[in-house]
Amino acid sequence: MSRRALILSELGLTPLWVRRRAALAAQETDAVQSAVQDPPPLPTAHPLPANDRGAQIGAMNWQQLKSAVAACTSCVLHKQRRQAVFGVGDEHAEWLFVGEGPGAEEDARGEPFVGQAGKLLDNMLAAIGLKRDDNVYIANVVKCLRYNALVQLGDGRWERIGRLVASSYSGDVMSLDATGALVRRRVVGWHSSPLADRRVFRLSYVSAKSAGASRSGVQLTGDHLVLTNRGWIAVQDLRRGDCIATGQGLSQAAFDVVCGTLLGDGHIAAHNAHLSMSHCERQSDYLCLKAEMLAELDCHVESLAVTARVGDDRRYPVTRMRTRAHRALSILRRQFYGARKRVPSWIETRLNDRMLAFWFMDDGYMRVRENRQPRAEIATCGFSEDDVQRLLHGLSNLGISAKALRGRIHFDIRATRKLSERIAPFVIPCMRYKLHPEVAGVVPFDPARLSKGPIHVLYDEVEAVEIVHAGTDKTFFCLDVEDTHNFITSGGVVHNCRPPGNRTPEPAEANACEPYLARQIGLIKPRLIIALGKVAVQNLLGTEATIASLRGRAHAYRGTPLIVTYHPAYLLRNLTDKAKAWEDLCFAVDTMKALKQGASAPN
Repeated sequence: MSRRALILSELGLTPLWVRRRAALAAQETDAVQSAVQDPPPLPTAHPLPANDRGAQIGAMNWQQLKSAVAACTSCVLHKQRRQAVFGVGDEHAEWLFVGEGPGAEEDARGEPFVGQAGKLLDNMLAAIGLKRDDNVYIANVVKCLRYNALVQLGDGRWERIGRLVASSYSGDVMSLDATGALVRRRVVGWHSSPLADRRVFRLSYVSAKSAGASRSGVQLTGDHLVLTNRGWIAVQDLRRGDCIATGQGLSQAAFDVVCGTLLGDGHIAAHNAHLSMSHCERQSDYLCLKAEMLAELDCHVESLAVTARVGDDRRYPVTRMRTRAHRALSILRRQFYGARKRVPSWIETRLNDRMLAFWFMDDGYMRVRENRQPRAEIATCGFSEDDVQRLLHGLSNLGISAKALRGRIHFDIRATRKLSERIAPFVIPCMRYKLHPEVAGVVPFDPARLSKGPIHVLYDEVEAVEIVHAGTDKTFFCLDVEDTHNFITSGGVVHNCRPPGNRTPEPAEANACEPYLARQIGLIKPRLIIALGKVAVQNLLGTEATIASLRGRAHAYRGTPLIVTYHPAYLLRNLTDKAKAWEDLCFAVDTMKALKQGASAPN
């Protein structure tokens, strides 16, 4: 007979479980039938008044409680969930396991503990002769990167994530805030876990800088969340055509200047993605303004004397600017270039006054003739007919009508004035000869309209390929980042190993859920509660004490004995503490035995 069977035989648990379920089912048959025949009205999707909410939840039956949880909007978490994770198991169970809260996989499936931590929990239950749905109720895991995955530090340098974890690096890394701006945030946690049987993917994006025969990127587990145009998505769930947040970006002002310049005279080199442009000496102040606006790209400005053609003796003074190579420019080059320069489709909806101003200052012209109203034109000879149509749609969305003819976009008298009125605040003195004369005298240049603001991330088409993991490094790593809960890698923006729905709940979020959990416990009437992890312990016992100080003795939640142990996700990252968790489970078995025999819970 196995050791587990001996324990079960000695404690006599199985027959009692079976009899208890049958007895409770018989006792509650009438109540259940009554609720089905004449159910009270379901709760609304709106939060109940604070003074009535707890009492109303406390009077709900199972169906009402499930409906209320599914419809709850009492905290901000409802905005990002796909479905409520209510709980699973025997609704008359003697054993109740309470974890922290649902993670990404739990949110997707509507069931708690379904990832790697869920597998470990199942093994923990099996070790003491339990399993899901059999006298057990579970109410309320680890995503990692390979050692050599490069993480961008706050000062712009890159370091391998394995080294950051090994050294418990507590400095800044680059991250994204809620607005999509690139910010510096502090590392507050370090995680490592065995790869086990998890799938591994190589993540990159199309315009990523080439590294040897392949593109730069990262290798990470398939369950790791990455930021896309559809939100946070597990790598293994990415689809063709998804765009990923690259971790590289430009300020909005710089973005407008670069795009306006690419519509005009600017050029991004194919071999190392630097932006270059030249202007005549008369427009040198304009070029210097561009350099100032693009300071984040480390611009170099120089004056040259050039000839109009090879062999010509006449030289003309020009000013030339060149930026350093930058991944953000590589992303934009892919959008603006194919076999030749083109107009990306998003120009139709994202063309704005500032971008238009720099485009017009580059390639625009104001025809001013005696006894005639001024008329504006923009040269488009480098673009195809489809490209020109996109530009016309973009202008139309700004309320400016125009037409295309013989390689130019033409504006009538009314549109010319409206065009000048929109761009005048962005046009510096040396370029105001391009404005409608009347508008130039009325609408002044406004330097405040050129303020750069924060740097925002750019998106590019994702490349995610499942690979067969090779090498001896079978441990993968992750970081926790303060406030933003994400960090920049060479393959894109990835989330903490604790996903958005699996972060530590804020006090207001935990308080909003507490009445639901209390009612679940009231309906289940368990003999013993096992609190899994710090968050469950703190919210059930109302204490800030550590798990280490609370282990090994029985506590109480509203009169029900409660035992503290580690969360399975924690054990995946800290294998040495599995022995302590086993001690806690053995203590729980002894406690249950004492409760069944009518004795006090052991301390």
